[in-house]
Amino acid sequence: VTEDEKAAELQKTKTVPPVNRLTVDIVEQEALRKSVEDFFCFCYGKALGKSTVVPVPYEKIQRDHSAVVVQGLPEGLAFKHPANYDVSTLKWILENKSGISFIIKRPFLEPKKHLG
Repeated sequence: VTEDEKAAELQKTKTVPPVNRLTVDIVEQEALRKSVEDFFCFCYGKALGKSTVVPVPYEKIQRDHSAVVVQGLPEGLAFKHPANYDVSTLKWILENKSGISFIIKRPFLEPKKHLG
């Protein structure tokens, strides 16, 4: 068996078909995104003084950046919906959860319910 044959055989065993690899990446990214989203909801609820998770109003926060401060994110990283972060950023957030917190400067008021 020549060196070239050994290398070719080794390459075959190492190579993951691109379709499968892409699927794994998408599944991993989706799992990371969901974990970060759950973590952000936990932090938001905690900042509101609740012991339950509270859905983060991403659009409202984007419109009024000073209403909610997210501490502990890397310098220059804007707070946004986890679907907008890449895998490495999602992993960083999960690895550094203990240093990340939300501070509510101005709570978002729910619209008044109209009677009848």
